[in-house]
Amino acid sequence: MDGRSEMYKILLVDDESLEREALKIMLEQFKDQVTIVGEAGNGREAIELDGKLDPDIIFMDIKMPGIDGIKASEIIKNRNENKVIIVLTAYDDFNLIHKALTLGVNDYILKPVKADNLLKALSVQIDNLKINKSKIKEKELLLMDKIISEEENESEILLNSIIESYIIASNENVDYFKQRIQLLVEKMIKVASKFRFRDNKWIKEEECFYKLKSLQEVQKISTYIHEILALIFEKTMEKDVEIKESNPKKPNHSNRVLEPALKYIEENYKEEMFLEKMASISNVSPYYFSKLFKKEIGMNFTTYVTKYKVEKAKEMLKNTDIPIVNIAAELGYYECGYFTKIFKKIEGITPTNYRNKNY
Repeated sequence: MDGRSEMYKILLVDDESLEREALKIMLEQFKDQVTIVGEAGNGREAIELDGKLDPDIIFMDIKMPGIDGIKASEIIKNRNENKVIIVLTAYDDFNLIHKALTLGVNDYILKPVKADNLLKALSVQIDNLKINKSKIKEKELLLMDKIISEEENESEILLNSIIESYIIASNENVDYFKQRIQLLVEKMIKVASKFRFRDNKWIKEEECFYKLKSLQEVQKISTYIHEILALIFEKTMEKDVEIKESNPKKPNHSNRVLEPALKYIEENYKEEMFLEKMASISNVSPYYFSKLFKKEIGMNFTTYVTKYKVEKAKEMLKNTDIPIVNIAAELGYYECGYFTKIFKKIEGITPTNYRNKNY
């Protein structure tokens, strides 16, 4: 977002123009986060403007002539269940409110609307929108992890889930959907090129994006991105065959993913190590890093770092006369008693006994 906070589009629906003006005045306090894209005086207009303007949040009066707020909310929610609707009602009627909530509206505010109540309800819904968008980003990141780790079935399942999220977010806007898919394809190609092929000669990006732009149906666009995913795994299999035939001892791709972190541990083992930092160094998510580390190294990250430090301690105990308290500090253990406890747990004897045994 170029460093700016995201703006959320709001549609105001009320048959009283003065009520809409009052809402606009209250919403001024959120002007850095929301923009009012339209106003409607009845349910029919609300349904039409929702289709044209695709607002993120709708403030909907329940009692209006013609199609009322309840019916309009039902139609809009059936079209896009993730659309945020906050109903406004002058009637403290449990049955009416219950009916609205049953239809899936997100919240309600009693009239006359008080600024505190409106802003509180709006703040909650904006937070929910941010969480939903972050979940899509998490899925995208996890898909990249699955491509790197060559988990084809899981990649297919995740891609389907992401496509469904895009379809809901696009609200039948094919151009928006296509834009999201193109950005995802770019990420997939970048990851596959970096971790599998070292270059992007395996795919002609210009042709790929030209074809993507020519597609005008959601189903065809969805099918095409699955074809690109299939190509990635097809080329991955070919690459594995080449590696095995040319050099059976050559490290596989997973080792290469971990190499930056392993090298960092070797050069900075005296520091306190955090999994999140190692994952960042390896350019993967903490979840994937942890899973991959256990799979490739045979133990979890924390155990590996601890054992690495103990091996360094053993070298110093055997080859130097540095006091044990100083060895502990050298390895980042500022409580000698804790270092002794860790050492004994791994080696079965205390550092002192280990030194005496190896003199």
